Amino acid sequence: MSGPRRKRSRIQKRPGLTRRSFLKGLGIGTASVTGLSLLQGCGSDDNNSLGNGSANPSDTAPTQNVQFLHSVASGDPAFDSVVLWTRITPENTDNAVAGRLDVFTDEALTTFVKSIDFQTTAAQDFTVKLVCNGLQQDTVYFYQFRSNGKTSPVGRTRTTPAAGNKRPLNFGVVSCSSLAHGFFNAYAKLAERDDIDAIIHLGDYIYEYGSGEYGNVREYEPATEIITLADYRTRHAQYKKDPDLQKLHERFPFITIWDDHESTNNSYRDGAENHTEGVEGVWEQRKGFSQRAYDEWMPIRLPEPGNRAKIFRRVQFGDMVDLFLLDTRLFDRDIEAATPVNPTDGVASQPDRTMIGEEQYNFLINGMRGSQAQWKLIGNQVVFHQWIIKPGLNNPAPAQLGELLAPSGLNGDSWDGYSAERQRIINALRGSDGGAAIDNVVILTGDVHTSWVADITDNPNLPLNQVGGYNPLTGQGSVATEFVVTSVTSPGLDLPNQIIQAIRLTSPHIKHVNVTERGYSVLRVAEDKTTCEYWAVSTILERGGSERLSASFEVADGANRITPQGLYPVNVVTSLLGV
Repeated sequence: MSGPRRKRSRIQKRPGLTRRSFLKGLGIGTASVTGLSLLQGCGSDDNNSLGNGSANPSDTAPTQNVQFLHSVASGDPAFDSVVLWTRITPENTDNAVAGRLDVFTDEALTTFVKSIDFQTTAAQDFTVKLVCNGLQQDTVYFYQFRSNGKTSPVGRTRTTPAAGNKRPLNFGVVSCSSLAHGFFNAYAKLAERDDIDAIIHLGDYIYEYGSGEYGNVREYEPATEIITLADYRTRHAQYKKDPDLQKLHERFPFITIWDDHESTNNSYRDGAENHTEGVEGVWEQRKGFSQRAYDEWMPIRLPEPGNRAKIFRRVQFGDMVDLFLLDTRLFDRDIEAATPVNPTDGVASQPDRTMIGEEQYNFLINGMRGSQAQWKLIGNQVVFHQWIIKPGLNNPAPAQLGELLAPSGLNGDSWDGYSAERQRIINALRGSDGGAAIDNVVILTGDVHTSWVADITDNPNLPLNQVGGYNPLTGQGSVATEFVVTSVTSPGLDLPNQIIQAIRLTSPHIKHVNVTERGYSVLRVAEDKTTCEYWAVSTILERGGSERLSASFEVADGANRITPQGLYPVNVVTSLLGV
């Protein structure tokens, strides 16, 4: 979601997609890696960012005082391996640090599985990231790092089911954790659960702003906006010291993708809204700094070893789920369209305009068509379904009906600003591109700090008897579904209820909107249905509080639409269309 924007003439912030700008959009006033060796002990991996194992670390790393201030983490699980991570804080940063990772099958650390010796240096900011291979499928493991007589907290992780395994799966789904806006109680509540297989983090894991620029509940380290490699490393280090985030990392493997704030606000391939070239250095260098720090500090596997610019990838969970993670920011995204999107200027619908690019499009569509999994999940940063905003047309005259049926969007930063490429994906899902239709696709989205549930269709206001048409009562015509999850702490949109109702009435594919609650979601995937639960925390202004189940929606196997819940009575729809 757009955060504070900068005036180009000087470094100064102003609000982005706030309540005021949202209402205005509606037309309503506001009442580099060095010499890393391959892994040892748990198999090998060619990824330079992962390979900091050493067969004889004590030969090159002197004894010194160290600390494990940033706990441990695991990520990107496979049926036979998982990434295990920690960061060591040494007394002397000029020397290498050696140590060992031990893996067990019990929390008491009595049933030993294997060890990996490692060595880390300042070149990777003393982070340690190892791929532990040779594990059993669908199995819980416990692990601990040790170095120079000190031990890390114990971490828990789990491998994925292997091919042929089709057991139900539960994912915690989170996004947008602005440290300056409050405490990570959503992470704390998720860490207390016993029913989660993995955490899917959809981006904005960190924020780039300086203290007081966007939120003032907590101060940032460093206090200024992050620009250099040292800055990005320091901000990641601050986040990894948060006790609630540490608990969640210690408990479950993470599967992560970046959004814009891991680099800077509204970033794209060739620049960013919140980057002033020259004053804040060269964009390509700043982008590279952010990508390097992300690779060092997150338990992620790069799909191409050594290529930190490419993180779109697939994570498989047996025959139940294939999770496709997209990069809708830095890989091949064109600059965003104006906000709100004006459908008459033709910018958003230009056929060569891209959010993900040809390589990533082929990865997604060919991957889903070749998938043997029952459900295809897409981890996507920005809102995919249309936001069609036409308040005041509840009883349109015939002359107004054409205007009502023409999609228009509020947020050019989302897929509304890249509508031709979105339509290409919709065509592929339907099978109208010459390939086979793709069923059971569920899109998971973050970015906008609010909760939305929607069917995916060409135009939700076209009648069903037209190509791409849609029946708002039954959901017929939908080709996929989207669950947009709210933020951990980042601020939502304080909109009056009548505006929400206007959005709902002119966007009948949207089945649920909540713009005020913070929290997390639990996605439950079973053979007969996929269910998304929205959990809201009671506060972010202090650590603790309670939680409640705010909403829950289902997608039946093969339906490709949200299960109807009587949200659109016939009289409402006919009144809306003036018939």
